[in-house]
Amino acid sequence: MMKNKDAKSDVAMEGESLPLSAPPPAESSDVAARMDRARAELTARAGDHGRLFATVGSIIRDSVDYIVDAPTLRRYSIKDLDPDEKTAIGKRIERMLRFQLKIPKGRGLDISLGGEDVDIKTTIGDTWMFSKSSHGYLHLLIAYSEEKATFSIGLAYVHDEHLRKGGNRDRKRSLKEAAKENISWLVENHPYPENFLARLPQGLLDTLALKASGMQRVLQLLRSVTGKPIPRHAICSVANQRDPMRRTRSNGGARDVLWAEGLLVLSGKYADDKTIVREALKIELAKTAFLTLRASDKRLNDDLLRLYQRSHSLPLLTSHSS
Repeated sequence: MMKNKDAKSDVAMEGESLPLSAPPPAESSDVAARMDRARAELTARAGDHGRLFATVGSIIRDSVDYIVDAPTLRRYSIKDLDPDEKTAIGKRIERMLRFQLKIPKGRGLDISLGGEDVDIKTTIGDTWMFSKSSHGYLHLLIAYSEEKATFSIGLAYVHDEHLRKGGNRDRKRSLKEAAKENISWLVENHPYPENFLARLPQGLLDTLALKASGMQRVLQLLRSVTGKPIPRHAICSVANQRDPMRRTRSNGGARDVLWAEGLLVLSGKYADDKTIVREALKIELAKTAFLTLRASDKRLNDDLLRLYQRSHSLPLLTSHSS
């Protein structure tokens, strides 16, 4: 297994070069060439390194949310999962990576990259487990942290001498600490979308749980979290109803109710709403996100308030609620 020890933790912004690992050292040219081929195909299937990292981050977020299943089970954190459910996250990441990047299945392992079988290993933390059948093969290693909302992805060549003695009940063994130093990282500690609901104060989560209807929960969420983008998944999770996005719209939805209370419900779906967020907060609102602002917010001028009112056919406010 090879690693460029100088690979940096952060990824450059658009237009700058990405801090990728250098080719593996030449002490094992055969493994180095195999890693190069696997890395090249993986990147090519995504389009470029930036798209690869964005795809992997999105897959991790979606996979965790899928297994946590907040809309149905009213739980919001990976900490609420059983061990087998955490394992299921890894299997879903593997399947979604193969599906979204159109990577063919291997003959005996998870995928085929660079003309050979490659196994995918995913972990929450930094401990991957390897069975004897995967010794001598390349592995695509993915590690992620829900607490930090970061992930790392790298390639490793694993053989018996790289693994600890002993193992778990399935006779799988983990990498020695020294062997971890030889992982050839594509990127380390790259951010991915955070678990929005898990980062809300517990008091607010408790309050949401006490609300009898999806509409009440959505209203409480939008009232309580102002000035910060709220992802669509969070709305769906607290609504727990058919057509949950209807709760945010006009015609009796949250937009009408909260406008009467002096709150704007802004959606990245609408150009005028995006303009309001851009001019008031100097940020871009994602197409699937929402954001609430109080009409009394000093960053909103009268022109922006009128734009919002006209855009959504709302009545004039008699006063700005504080």
